[in-house]
Amino acid sequence: MSNPAETYETYMVPALFGPWASHLIGRASPRPGERALDIACGTGVVARKVAPMVGPTGAVDGLDVSPHMLAVAIAAAERDGLDITWSEGRAEALPYPDGSFDLALCQFALMFFIDRAAALSEMHRVLGTRGRIVLSVFQGIERHPFYVALDEAIGRRLGSSGVGDIFALGDASEVSGLLAGAGFQQVTIESDSMTAYFPNPEGFLAGEIDVDTASIPAMQQLGESERRDLIAAISDEMSAPLREFTRDGHVAIPFHVHIASARVAM
Repeated sequence: MSNPAETYETYMVPALFGPWASHLIGRASPRPGERALDIACGTGVVARKVAPMVGPTGAVDGLDVSPHMLAVAIAAAERDGLDITWSEGRAEALPYPDGSFDLALCQFALMFFIDRAAALSEMHRVLGTRGRIVLSVFQGIERHPFYVALDEAIGRRLGSSGVGDIFALGDASEVSGLLAGAGFQQVTIESDSMTAYFPNPEGFLAGEIDVDTASIPAMQQLGESERRDLIAAISDEMSAPLREFTRDGHVAIPFHVHIASARVAM
């Protein structure tokens, strides 16, 4: 696929990010009438699941730095008939007044922020006095052997790999410290695991490589034909790990996650 945002929505959301979004939202327990913010929303799966829960008396905003992700999110919300406000922006400089929201949600994004402390301070700022935050991060890459292999394969071909960044906040105590440092109270972290089942193993692998290499400068400099050839070469190198994790025509990968929750005030 030429658009990584479409790849993300097609391959990653149904099998991985959609189920984990339900789990994240379950921890948050949105209520009718609440104002919710989905930070680094990607294609908006969290926002889309929250919108019916806060109902017509509530409000949902989704924010992401990528206009391509937002374009997919907008189209998906329109198809579902959902009223969600979408904004382009950075978590470190949220474009909202103080106390604008009751609930902040952030799924698998905190590890990518340039300034995590500033981003969490901004989330604290835009929450009301009784506001709360629920966020998720992946545990360490050592718990995800498929991605260890993918990280090494991409690194060999491109000289660098961003796969390890996905798992950069695997230490629960670091996440807890970041939340406390931003002023949050009653910080709790739960660890959980879930196996994602991706159909079409070859398509999944090509899509995963497409998403995981999108931000690497060496990949961005390639033409479309060169890009396809490189994805094919990495796919060949990943054939053995792919077989190892394929069951009954699906890629079955266990994911291990920390889900953190906290409040602005007790």
